[in-house]
Amino acid sequence: MSDGGKGSKPRPFSVSQEEYANRFDTIFGKKKKTDAEKFDEQVIMKEEYYDDLEEYKRQAQETWNDSCTSPRKK
Repeated sequence: MSDGGKGSKPRPFSVSQEEYANRFDTIFGKKKKTDAEKFDEQVIMKEEYYDDLEEYKRQAQETWNDSCTSPRKK
């Protein structure tokens, strides 16, 4: 006996996943971030900024040291 063609295979999408997500967000709204999530993002951004700043300072110091120790051109 046939099961009527009902299986576990999903129906094909008539729109792309990106378009589906955009429409879903338009209809139901995007998830709002909690204060804790906002705080975590700020902490991560500050950490990345200071990591970049430390790397910049290190490279600048190396460049300065190289320029001071290299022989001068006459």
